[in-house]
Amino acid sequence: MAEEKRIIEVQNLRTEFRMKRRTVYAVNGVSYYVNAGEIVGVVGESGCGKSVTQMSSLQLLLSPPAKITDGKVLFEGKKDILSYGSESEEIRTLRGAEIAMIFQEPMTSLNPVLTIGEQIAESVRLHMGMNRKQARERVIELLRLVNIPDPESRYGQYPHEFSGGMCQRIMIAMAMACNPKLLIADEATTALDVTTQAQILETLQEVVKKTNTALIIVTHNLGIVARYADRIYVMYAGRVIESGRAEDIFKNPQHAYTIGLLNSVPRLDDDKTRALIPIDGMPPNLQTESAHCPFLPRCTQALPECQSKGVPEMEERGCGHFAACYNRSLDRSLRISKDTLETKHISEERILDIRDLHMGFPVKGKNYGGRTTLKVLEGVNLYLRKGETLGLVGESGCGKTTVAKCVLRLYAPTGGSILYKGTELTALKEKELRPYRKNIQFIFQDPFGSLDPRQSIGDIVGEPLKVHHLAEGKEAVRRRVKELFEMVGLDYAMSSRAPHELSGGQRQRIGIARALASEPELIICDEPVSALDVSVQAQILNLLESIQRKMNLSYLFIAHDLSVVRHISDRIAVMYLGRIVEIADCDQLYRNPVHPYTKALLSAIPIPDPEVEKSRERIPLLGEMPSVSRRPEGCSFHPRCTCACEACRESIPQLVELKEEPGHFAACPVMYR
Repeated sequence: MAEEKRIIEVQNLRTEFRMKRRTVYAVNGVSYYVNAGEIVGVVGESGCGKSVTQMSSLQLLLSPPAKITDGKVLFEGKKDILSYGSESEEIRTLRGAEIAMIFQEPMTSLNPVLTIGEQIAESVRLHMGMNRKQARERVIELLRLVNIPDPESRYGQYPHEFSGGMCQRIMIAMAMACNPKLLIADEATTALDVTTQAQILETLQEVVKKTNTALIIVTHNLGIVARYADRIYVMYAGRVIESGRAEDIFKNPQHAYTIGLLNSVPRLDDDKTRALIPIDGMPPNLQTESAHCPFLPRCTQALPECQSKGVPEMEERGCGHFAACYNRSLDRSLRISKDTLETKHISEERILDIRDLHMGFPVKGKNYGGRTTLKVLEGVNLYLRKGETLGLVGESGCGKTTVAKCVLRLYAPTGGSILYKGTELTALKEKELRPYRKNIQFIFQDPFGSLDPRQSIGDIVGEPLKVHHLAEGKEAVRRRVKELFEMVGLDYAMSSRAPHELSGGQRQRIGIARALASEPELIICDEPVSALDVSVQAQILNLLESIQRKMNLSYLFIAHDLSVVRHISDRIAVMYLGRIVEIADCDQLYRNPVHPYTKALLSAIPIPDPEVEKSRERIPLLGEMPSVSRRPEGCSFHPRCTCACEACRESIPQLVELKEEPGHFAACPVMYR
């Protein structure tokens, strides 16, 4: 039970960004508190003010254009942080010694020319007055605390020598260096694998328990706060619109926006027939202060008083549960079935057949143990039927995207075959590939990086029409582009805009429209929703499903979030270090996972329900996924497996079909016994 001692209390905080022609009211009267030893979650869509609130409370925003116009930030009930100058000695001491922040991008927060040991030791020596020897001992202790293996030797390594998950742990160690009383984790696990995410959050949870440190988790992932948070603040349009214990927020939400967020999330334990219900519209423009509830334009449960009255104030709805909503009779059981969509037709025709695929890259240097070829893929076998969605899942670095690039022939495989409707793609020359590339399209993870910033979005979508001669003349191209815009739910009036003028969800829709322009039969979706808010993610997933049913498309859907993959896929293949370790029908895989790696992946996915999370068993993974340059002998997974046997160490297991479940294959010696 957390002590009832308030570490930080924010009162009526207001922050504005004052530009030449406009003012953005980013934080509008936010109030919250955190007790010692408590984990508090702050959730909401991008742009709702989550991060700006935390940055404001520590005076980390540049002034100008940012200006804190009102409020107090009381630390331990006596110090008003906002009364210190932003460059004063008091605020610097407070930030380093008593309050620490873990940022979203560890590689941009770590100095690439200093070893990780030197970077952590710097704050220890500055704030704790230790000499070099004492600082080194303290750093090694911290690295051990966050589960960095062999900390003595890794002390002298540079950031680029660590994986993303390891770098984030180093950031946690740096934040914990001076035993702070408050830790702020700002989207600290957003871009990480689910297993790495779980390891880091469990490390933070352990630190909170051991040291009685308070922790604020800023995220848009509702599953994370359901698993780890004691209390939750839901933010929208720069305001807190609901707050309370995690159990109360999830079991009995009191604001229409909170209900909308929960209905947008695909759940691991969900009925697969449930269609996601995204929140319509976009968050409001914060350049004007709203005269009524800011969620009103997007709310499906609004009352007349929502329009006639002013902005609703926070009111208590239960013990410690507050909400700013006029409607006290909200419908929380909104449900739409996928049966409302067009019927999905999956034929037995194999549109894609990958057989014994190998991919190696030439390398040289001592880091590769004298190897001349780095084997990334080793004997991958997959097939995809017409109208089917095959999910391909696994941690970063397992080879998922390499498989996709081999299918597109962006990489020339070093072995095996790739058959597209019976045609061997690996035997074709570059000119012969053009008609097949028309039929096989790609949706990228980062829509902004994949769109030409010098072209208008209309020209970007129209380019494949010209390249593949699918429309002759400007008017024909314009008509087809307009059809594609309508198909993905965008207004054609936006066609003259540049990519940077669109939101993340709109850019992803442009990526989908561009992929559809060449009238393909197969689309490879490479992490298409991993960086999106839950509501935008729901919109994109619904859009992909609707288009697939209308056009009878086949999808190879690559992701590491198994709740998203379960929602959209018909079959799922699990990949580890360049090999398929399990493949089955979606329901079979989730009902009866066989491979220990699959079980660990499934247990790492948080479910947005604190009640369910309490009873779930978490299967830990030992250490990090090794590099393909140091692939273990035998089963690649055995060094991290809790049930490995001698056979796992001696030979590479082959995919074997389960007798009781036809079509369910797994590569695990344990299942043979």
